[in-house]
Amino acid sequence: MASSKQHLLIVDDEPLNRELLRRMLSPSYELSEASDAQEALEVLESEAGGVQLILCDYLMPGKSGAELAGIVRERWPGTTFLLLTGYDEDQEIADARENGSVHVVITKPWRTTELRATIASYFED
Repeated sequence: MASSKQHLLIVDDEPLNRELLRRMLSPSYELSEASDAQEALEVLESEAGGVQLILCDYLMPGKSGAELAGIVRERWPGTTFLLLTGYDEDQEIADARENGSVHVVITKPWRTTELRATIASYFED
């Protein structure tokens, strides 16, 4: 049975961050989770384009959030990518924003109301 909620993917290697985001977003959105870029790609493959927005940490083991954003842009170009980071001056992040891989950079610690509003803005008609 298909859900009428928009589908978000949370990608963060910190379980506590995933839990906080899940609690904040689960009433409004269908959620999937991944602990790193490889797991995120597996979720995206299994959802066959059903994920509309990705909320991803920048600094993770393996591929960074910016690297994942580049792969997502090539394979699922209609997917919105929001990057969570404490390193907003990083060149890799600046490059990902410039080439369109990352739509928004959200600085940690995030403000719940602002994060909700930013996500909601991508689903407005």
